[in-house]
Amino acid sequence: CEAHKYTSEIVSLDPLVIYINNFTSPAEAQELINIGEPEFADSFITRARGDNQRATGRTSQSAPLPLAHPLVTCLLARARTFMGSMLQPSEPFSVPQLVRYFPSQKYDFHTDHWAQHQRDDEGRHFNRVASFFVFLRDNCTQGETYFPLVDVLDRDAGRGGELEGRWRGKVVRGEWEGERKGVKFRPVTGNAVFWVNMDGEGEGDRRVVHAGLPVGEGEKIGLNIW
Repeated sequence: CEAHKYTSEIVSLDPLVIYINNFTSPAEAQELINIGEPEFADSFITRARGDNQRATGRTSQSAPLPLAHPLVTCLLARARTFMGSMLQPSEPFSVPQLVRYFPSQKYDFHTDHWAQHQRDDEGRHFNRVASFFVFLRDNCTQGETYFPLVDVLDRDAGRGGELEGRWRGKVVRGEWEGERKGVKFRPVTGNAVFWVNMDGEGEGDRRVVHAGLPVGEGEKIGLNIW
């Protein structure tokens, strides 16, 4: 696992949302796609108790990545280092998942955490404490990842402020129920969004509800790490 440098920018403190520049190199992004491409199939939603169900609100394709592959191991180690003490050494990640979107495909509003904490084989509770969404291919129009309830730290949030200038087009304001609200992350190959799914009481934080907006033209591929 070669040394790799990335930079991070805080988008929101509460809930915590961080933008990561160059989380993967272009070569790593392409190789991750190559690893998972044979496994792409229609996406599903994981309910409580591990039940997998198809949903009309999620129309992408998904592919699991093998945990034993050296590049996957490297990337998960990078994610674990980023998280610091949020994840204990004994706590595993879920299986990382590629997601692919073609024109008009989407994932409607959802949260990554489970509504009820799950139990492992030893009876301990667990949930998806935090998420990374990594953009691996940005050959598309539209297809942003939208968080309608996340406020942006800029100097004039009510009127748009310096958002688009400061973030150089990577992060833009969204629109929800006719109001300019929240933030949209445009696909940029190699960059990632990190957020915390649980609130201070250890329950799921509804403020990080988000959507994969429909792709206009082209193809978007991302990677979920939970």
